[in-house]
Amino acid sequence: MKDLLNNRYATYILLFLLALNIVVVGIGALVQWNTYALAPDGQRIKQVYAVSAGETLLGYAPSRDEAEEAVKYIIDDYVGDMVLTEGKTNLDIQYERLKFGRHLQTRDGREIAEQALKKPTCEIVIIGTVLETEVIEKDTVTKETDELMKGETEVREEGEDGKRSVSSDVVIENGKVTSKKTIKKKVIKEDKDKVVMVGTKLDDGLNEDGSYRFVPCTVEEDIENSEEYKAVQGAFDYNGPVLSRSRGTITGPSGKETYYNLNMSGCISIMNGRGFHEPYWVRSDGVKMYGYYVMCAAGLSIRPKGSIVESSNGLAIVVDTGGFASRNPRQLDIAVTW
Repeated sequence: MKDLLNNRYATYILLFLLALNIVVVGIGALVQWNTYALAPDGQRIKQVYAVSAGETLLGYAPSRDEAEEAVKYIIDDYVGDMVLTEGKTNLDIQYERLKFGRHLQTRDGREIAEQALKKPTCEIVIIGTVLETEVIEKDTVTKETDELMKGETEVREEGEDGKRSVSSDVVIENGKVTSKKTIKKKVIKEDKDKVVMVGTKLDDGLNEDGSYRFVPCTVEEDIENSEEYKAVQGAFDYNGPVLSRSRGTITGPSGKETYYNLNMSGCISIMNGRGFHEPYWVRSDGVKMYGYYVMCAAGLSIRPKGSIVESSNGLAIVVDTGGFASRNPRQLDIAVTW
């Protein structure tokens, strides 16, 4: 009896296990794994297109059109604004359609989608010929003219920049140009020089009404032989008697003339204080000069300091006065080294 019970219990256990197995198999038969990849926007897609460069996977796209656009953008990004006329990459940019098998589990689809979101990169080297446009900067040409006063300038022609095309062999690695060699240049548009006229006409020291005016000295050395000095003194033409060591008193173009030899540093200091600031020098004939002018003393009541007057030795500037002015206010006393 005991053996029978044992056998019966064993049979029950076997039948229970068999029934449990049937239930599990049945439940398993009801479970069907959905096969899909998850797009970045959450859309479930049954098939995707893998974009790759050579053997390196760059990412996934849910359609053929988007895969083609991805390839296009990748190439454009590495070339930039340059025009690549002939080029190739060391890694072929391509795409291929992926189909998921029916037994692919959902978590695998998620892993594929996660890979697409990681924005994978790969080394891309582009070798080709680049066409660029360069500016040919215009030159500035100066020409002299006596139509303008010396020191004056005038732009006669503005000129225009030119253009040329430049062909270069380039190597672009990961978006950066690592090698560039110019192979050909061609002028597209000729440049035109900018023309600037430079005045050569010398200042003659005359006002518009014909009166004399002060002309500041611009010459640093050898004033006596400069064109500027000759132009200023040339504004006065005189052919009468000239004051000299042997002819101590004459009647010159402005009246009686005499000469004196004193230290002129005080006069120069006063004139500088009035804003003239001219160089002091001695002419080859012994006449003392202040800038372009002969130094003289005069009656300040009718010829204030800084006045330009005619003398037998040339145009003079009043820098001093003397006791003679009370007797003859029109007399000039020329400063000399005699």
